[in-house]
Amino acid sequence: MESQSRTFQDAIIDFLPDATLVIDREGTVIAWNKAMEALTGVPAEAMLGKGNYEYAVPFYGTQKPMLANLIFMSESDIEKRYDSVERSGDTLVVDIFIPDFRPGGTFFWAKASPLYDSKGNVTGAIETIRDITDRKRAEQEIVRSRRSLADIISFLPDATFAIDREGFVITWNRGMEELTGIPAASMIGKGAYEYALPFYQEQRPMLANLILMPEAEVESRYTHVQREGDTLVVDTFIPSLRGRSGRYFWAKASPLYDPEGNVTGAIESIRDITERRELEGRLARSNAELQIAAEIQTSFMPKVIPQIAGFDIAARAVMAKEVGGDFFDVIPFEIIALNKGTLGLLIADVAGKGVPAALFMALSRIVVRVNALWHRDPAKAISDSNNIIAQDAKSGMFVTLFFGTLSEGDRTLTYVNAGHNPPVVFRSRTETLEELLPTGIVLGAFENQEYFSRSLSIGPDDLVVMYTDGVTEAINAEEELFGTDRLTAIIRETARLPAQEILDRILSGVREFSGDMPQFDDITLLVIKGTR
Repeated sequence: MESQSRTFQDAIIDFLPDATLVIDREGTVIAWNKAMEALTGVPAEAMLGKGNYEYAVPFYGTQKPMLANLIFMSESDIEKRYDSVERSGDTLVVDIFIPDFRPGGTFFWAKASPLYDSKGNVTGAIETIRDITDRKRAEQEIVRSRRSLADIISFLPDATFAIDREGFVITWNRGMEELTGIPAASMIGKGAYEYALPFYQEQRPMLANLILMPEAEVESRYTHVQREGDTLVVDTFIPSLRGRSGRYFWAKASPLYDPEGNVTGAIESIRDITERRELEGRLARSNAELQIAAEIQTSFMPKVIPQIAGFDIAARAVMAKEVGGDFFDVIPFEIIALNKGTLGLLIADVAGKGVPAALFMALSRIVVRVNALWHRDPAKAISDSNNIIAQDAKSGMFVTLFFGTLSEGDRTLTYVNAGHNPPVVFRSRTETLEELLPTGIVLGAFENQEYFSRSLSIGPDDLVVMYTDGVTEAINAEEELFGTDRLTAIIRETARLPAQEILDRILSGVREFSGDMPQFDDITLLVIKGTR
C-alpha cells in the first residue's frame, strides 16, 4: 500500500507543470521531476541520491543551500541570514533573480515545505520552482505538505480532481471546490459522471474519462482534443458555470499507473482562461487597428524621393513600434508658382511614441506641408505652423523639426531648425564638420514664437545628414549611447559614397552597436549629397 501511495505521489510529481525536487533530512535528493529535468537539462538519474547542495549547481553554478535546505534551519537563523524569504506557517516562499541561469538572467518563484513522518517529525523537504520571467503566476502556487496523493493535489493552484479506473472521484482539490462551489466531501466517491454536472448541467464524460477510453475512440469522437504522448489537452467553452456567463477553460488530463505500469485512474487539471482569451481578442483587434494605422502612416512618407539637379537625396524612417512620431517629407514646389528645381525637405520627431505620437505627427505634417507651400520663407512657414499646432497641442505634446528649401539654382539650403538635433554638415574640400544649430524653439510649446532662416551652400561632394535622436540615443547591452561621435565617424568614413549607401551604413552601424538590445525610439535619417 505504501509502495502504491508512493507511486501515486511520483506520478503526481511528474504530472506537475512546475519544476519540483524533494530532499530527505540529510539533504539528499529523493525526487527530481520531469519539469525539473526540462528546466535544468539534468536528468533525474543523474541527480537522485546527490547531496552536499549539488542540486543547486544547475541554478547558481555553485553548491549552496536551496530554499528546501532552509526548512531545516531555525526560524531566527533564517530571519537573520535570509531577509528575502517569507514564511507562511511552516512553508517558505521567495522570489529570486538568478543573473546567469540564462542570457539576461531569469526570475524564479520558489516555495518549500517540510515533509513529516507519522509521528510528526520532519523527514525531508519539497521545493517547487517556477520560471516567472514571462508570466507572473504567483497565484498558481504548488504547495506540497504530505506524501499522500490527496494532500499533494489539494495544494495545486489549478482546479484538479482524480478518478479511479471505474470513474469514481478519489480526489477533489481546493481549486475545484472554489471553481465549482462543491466541497470535496460532497464529491469524493461519486461516479457516473456526476462530477460533470457543475460544468455542463448533465452527466457526461470529462477529459479524465477520455484517458480511460481506447485511443481510436477518443480520436473519432473528440476531434477537438489534442494528444501529447499519454496526456490529453483541450480548450473548451462552457456557456454557463454557477450562474455566470460563458467561460473559457483549458484542461489537461494524464493517466495514473500502478507499480506494474497498469492504468489505475486519471488526473485532470482545469484552468479558467477567460481573461486570457478576452485579452487575446482585444490584442488581435488592437493589432489589426495598429496595422491599419501603420499602413496609413507609411502612406504619409514619400515612396520615391524626388531628385533635383546637383543633389543626391535619400531618406528613411524606422519605427520602434508599429506606429511612431518620427517623420520626414520631401515637398516638390513645382506645383505652385515658385522657381523650378526647388524641394522642401523636412525631418521631425514628436515627443512620445505609439498612437498618440502618430496622430500628432499626422497633424504636424499636414500643417507644415500646407504652410511650406504657402510661404517662400521657411521661417514664416514654421512660425505659422507653430501657432496652429500650439493651439491644438492640448496634451502637452510638441515636435522638434528641421525644415529647409533646397534650390538647384544657387545650390543652397535655406533652413529653420525648431529645436531639433543639429544636422551634421561635411565639407568635402576641407574634410571638416559643422552643425546646423537651432534657430527657434520646438513646435507646439508656445504660440507667437520667433524663428529665423539661415542658408548654407552645398558644393560637390558636400554632405548634410539630418537625423532624429533615435540614432544618437540608441544603446547597447552596457547601456552606452551611440552618440554623435560614432555618427560623425561613419559620416567621415562614407563621405564619398552615394547618399543611399551613406544612410544604409549609418543604420547598420546603429544596429551593430545595439546588438540584441531592442529599438527604444524611432529612427529617421535624411541625407543630402552635393553632386557635380
